[in-house]
Amino acid sequence: MSTPPALSGLTVDALAITTPAGKILVKDAHFTLADGQIILLVGPSGSGKSTIIKLLSGLLEDEGQPWQMTGSITHNGMVHDLAHDRCDIGGLVFQNYALFDDLTALENLNIALDHAQPVDPGVVEYLLDLLVDIDPHQSIASASGGQRQRLAIARTLLANRPLLLFDEPNSGLDPATAQRLGTLIHDLCRRMGRPALIVAHHVDDLLPLVDAVYLLDSQTQTLRPLPLDREAINDALLAVGDTEETKETEDTRETGGQITTPSVPNRWERRIKLHSPHRWFFRYLHEYFWILWGSPMMLLYTLSGAAIVGFVVLWFGFNYELLGDAIRSFIHDESLAGLGFVEFYIAVPLLVCVLMVARNNAIITADVGNRVLSAQFLAMRNLRIPGRAYLTSAILINTVVGSLVLVSASLVVAGWASFKTWQFLFHEQPFELWQDNFFHVLLRDPAATWRNVLWVLAKVLLSSACGSWIAIRVGFSRKKSVIAVNYAIARSIVMGVTVTLLIHAIVAVMVY
Repeated sequence: MSTPPALSGLTVDALAITTPAGKILVKDAHFTLADGQIILLVGPSGSGKSTIIKLLSGLLEDEGQPWQMTGSITHNGMVHDLAHDRCDIGGLVFQNYALFDDLTALENLNIALDHAQPVDPGVVEYLLDLLVDIDPHQSIASASGGQRQRLAIARTLLANRPLLLFDEPNSGLDPATAQRLGTLIHDLCRRMGRPALIVAHHVDDLLPLVDAVYLLDSQTQTLRPLPLDREAINDALLAVGDTEETKETEDTRETGGQITTPSVPNRWERRIKLHSPHRWFFRYLHEYFWILWGSPMMLLYTLSGAAIVGFVVLWFGFNYELLGDAIRSFIHDESLAGLGFVEFYIAVPLLVCVLMVARNNAIITADVGNRVLSAQFLAMRNLRIPGRAYLTSAILINTVVGSLVLVSASLVVAGWASFKTWQFLFHEQPFELWQDNFFHVLLRDPAATWRNVLWVLAKVLLSSACGSWIAIRVGFSRKKSVIAVNYAIARSIVMGVTVTLLIHAIVAVMVY
């Protein structure tokens, strides 16, 4: 890994931001960040603080309506014109951490490293202070709040951006923990020479550690410096109508900022290594293979359905009261041939596709929707990880391949269940009689059989691909709450199953 060029500070000049609704957030703002300097940005809720850090991290989304921005950002001799250029100069540490909860602690860091620009080898040394009490193979769910926070900071540092951005890093922390976090950020910026911009509501624990404070005034839409004085900041915030800035929260989270296990840094140092970014696509491909069709539960789910169809088709095809024994015996051969045709070309492919789409659409939409809700895709974008491409391709490949495998296996199981049912009804008849008649329509005309098989493949592939695409699109839609994710799951199931039924019905009418 090569060493990046020396840092040279950062200048924001004549910044103006207007929302898609036409509200002016800030106009003609100026500020400068020297190497290793920390700026604290305060202001009323809704004044545009988070918008500024989203702008600097390249995560400001227009959602169909464009933001209006002017001004420039200068760094290391390069000028970004904000009216035309997307600027992603900042690495963002999210307020809710946005860690990838399907990856381990180590994998969260390695995926960032594998997609980053060449990283200064000294960065890894700085990270060891953040990771001393975290097991590399620890799951994100088992990590404490403080451990997650430090993992998020370490992951952002590995992204190797010239500017560090922190969105409410001390939110929900007790004063002592918040002070330790502030000291950690201060030390990292000084040691690495990286400037940082912190958006915060609770400023008491950060004031002794920052170099400058700026107020985003929502009344005048200006950005102006404030003295490093608690009373002066309080007065300024009260003047613009916000009384929440210096309130301390009583919520305490467990954090670990202290070295407890000296052997852990060495374990981390051996494991944080650069690999090809392509391995992450195969990582997600394997993950979705197991989730979507490779697990024993999924196999039991679909094959049980196929066995039930095989039984029902034969049982009710012969064993109902309108047929007496004489009539049933008379129409035996023709009925058996017709039932085999219906089972293999229509019933089993339809059932398996419906079962797969109903189950997998719920899983896909829940998984993708929760990643959207927890800002994981925004974090991937900020880390230059093509997360949408990884997940979309892995899901589509697995659903298409899985549908072919499961339909093929289900046809075998359904055929076996049909034979056992027929054998129970006509226990004196030889196996060859069942074989000749049940597969009669399938085998009497090889050319027609291949055409029918191709149509079965077409409707299976089309319905599985369309179902998963619907699940992906619904999952990627904007989510503001868990309720929105739940609604999306229900919508995805209904839409996916409806499309699957329509595709199979249209093909059946066209072909048969």
